[in-house]
Formats: sequence, C-alpha cells, structure tokens
Amino acid sequence: MKPWVRWLYVFSGVAVAVVVVSSVVAAVRQGSWEPLIAMGWLPAVLVAAWWPGTRRRCAPRRQGSPG
Repeated sequence: MKPWVRWLYVFSGVAVAVVVVSSVVAAVRQGSWEPLIAMGWLPAVLVAAWWPGTRRRCAPRRQGSPG
C-alpha cells in the first residue's frame, strides 16, 4: 500500500469518527434522536465506498477466438 493511500484511509477514518462523535454529543445535549437520524446516510456511503468487490480488477481476456 502506498503511503498516501494509507494517509487517505487514516484521514477518512478520523473524519468519520469526528462526525459520529459530534452527532452523538449533539443527540445527548438535545435529548433527541434527530442528530443521529440526520447522520444515517453515513453508513450507506461507507459500505458503498469500501465494499470489497469494488477493488477487483477487470476480468482477464479469453484466450482464443470468440464464439
């Protein structure tokens, strides 16, 4: 893994942690679930971005003629 890719993962993980913690703190202060509901899109984005199948390489070419 290249160093800049590792830093990108670290930075994105820290950013996600900040968003999650700030949403939980806001929910506790307000006494409401609204901040957590507003942050509900984040898990879907993470799953779509880091799904294991997204980093697969293209299928190799077939050997031989088509048909």
